[in-house]
Amino acid sequence: MKKWPIIIICFAWGIGLNAQELFPNTEPASTVPKGVFGVRLLSETYNESGAVRNQFSARLMYGLTKNLTLWAQPMLSNHHGESFPADLFNHGHSSGISFTRPIQYGNKYKYSFAGIHLYAKYRLLNFDQDDQHLRIAFYGEYAPFSNQAHDEAEPHLQGDTGGIGAGTIITYLKSRLALSFTGGYILPQKFTDLKSNNRYEFSYSNAFNYSLSIGYLLYPKTYKSYHQPNYNLYLEFIGKAFDDAEIMWFDIPVEVRSPAQMANRYLDVYIGIQRIVNSNNRLELSIGVPVVGKSYRHFYPLLNIGWQRYLYGKN
Repeated sequence: MKKWPIIIICFAWGIGLNAQELFPNTEPASTVPKGVFGVRLLSETYNESGAVRNQFSARLMYGLTKNLTLWAQPMLSNHHGESFPADLFNHGHSSGISFTRPIQYGNKYKYSFAGIHLYAKYRLLNFDQDDQHLRIAFYGEYAPFSNQAHDEAEPHLQGDTGGIGAGTIITYLKSRLALSFTGGYILPQKFTDLKSNNRYEFSYSNAFNYSLSIGYLLYPKTYKSYHQPNYNLYLEFIGKAFDDAEIMWFDIPVEVRSPAQMANRYLDVYIGIQRIVNSNNRLELSIGVPVVGKSYRHFYPLLNIGWQRYLYGKN
């Protein structure tokens, strides 16, 4: 017996009626249906002093159970080189004090493999009522390594630093409006520069990450079939808090003076639009700008484009 009609009905229910909680830049507490594969292609672009920075990702998702979603996401970017720039540090041969210099932006870097991001999300609680629901999930993430010489204090497990993270997601949907809060913690790995003549050891700060996402279903007003396109509008507030980086040069501490390597707290806002066709093909665009402080990991505006589709087989 073929399963695809049943799966299409599930998609029409899960993706059509709840489309407004498929946020472009954050994860909701909902999960991928059991036994279903999905693919999500992502791009991140910004202009760094004349150099266009890109990161391309391919997220491969699977619903292991109805409550547990797994994914693996390899990444390619031109954000950094494999070694730190020679002018990043001042070596105090005469004074005995070494310190970081302001970062010179706009350097040309080749595209390279930026690592892989592994993620698991488990839906802990689910409260369903007519035209509304509340879901709570726990997530864990792991980036085994990164070969990027990331020279900012901010850890970022999707392309810049290795490490682990975990947190909680709470998502509430009522009628055409969806709200979702995420709070988590990141424990990054240090980066040791072994490919230059100077042995640098860069330890990134642990970090809190937080977000509040709002999604609103613009169209359709009433569902008649899963073939109807969905249009959703999003507003996402995404931020992070972390301390100074710690840097060693041949086991000698380097004094941190560059703002990009100092403690920071910031909040960005992303405005996004999304179109979903046949309750499966999902295309979205969002633009991020600073609200409180700013991130030194990237420049602004930050342009994100995503496409997603679930894959299902037949018996």
